[in-house]
Amino acid sequence: MLRNALYLAAAVSAIAAPAAAQAHGEGEQGASMGPVAFLWPADRPWSASEDNKAPCGSASGPTTRADFPLVGGAVALSIADDAWNVVFRIAYGNNPTTQSAFNTFVPARVDAIEPGHQCYKAPTIANVAEGTNATIQMEYWSNDSGKDESFFACADITLVGATAFADTIPCFNVTASEFEAPQSTETVIQAAPEQPASDNGLSTGAKAGIAVGSILGASAIIGVAVFFAFRKRSKPADSESTPYMSQTKGAQSVESVPAAARQ
Repeated sequence: MLRNALYLAAAVSAIAAPAAAQAHGEGEQGASMGPVAFLWPADRPWSASEDNKAPCGSASGPTTRADFPLVGGAVALSIADDAWNVVFRIAYGNNPTTQSAFNTFVPARVDAIEPGHQCYKAPTIANVAEGTNATIQMEYWSNDSGKDESFFACADITLVGATAFADTIPCFNVTASEFEAPQSTETVIQAAPEQPASDNGLSTGAKAGIAVGSILGASAIIGVAVFFAFRKRSKPADSESTPYMSQTKGAQSVESVPAAARQ
């Protein structure tokens, strides 16, 4: 019984932690990002008064630069609201300031995206030397206060060879609707509501943790339901046996792009 109680306590603890978190990508619009933001590479500081202005939708110039591989790169997005006609462009140099400096980067235009996470593989960057500074621009359309508008965001990078790239790109695709907790007929222990945090702004880098936490929370809820179902079917003599661990279908699988794969 003690072992079973520990399994149950661990499952409930896993549920309680992410339960108050919003579906990934939602809730940040207007606080720390526009309808869509770069998750990786990190974008320039966001400003509501600037995000409709080309070329970069920010009052800031380059503040940080991420190493970006010439081969095997990708761009990852955090999406807070529906958007469409998403286009990626690139400009080479330290701080491009005109729209004409940017050329098409990811060839295909993305017709529509919905709240969540999306990742797009970048083409091989040819005829550009390692160590070159560049800026990736994202332009897209979304609805703001009942009006369709174009938005801009930029991420500043330094191009490096595949062997010099040591980071792991958070490259996976999942929508906010996939974070809905499964329904169960069993009694579920609900965590006490959390008090609102004094600072509701998150960096775009922190939003990946919300996605992972939501996936773990959904998996834990399924685990509790399976545990109770198994307990009902078990004989008393089996009460101390190892709990049944089932394989369930959860949110869409997470795909990473490790550095080794881009050699």
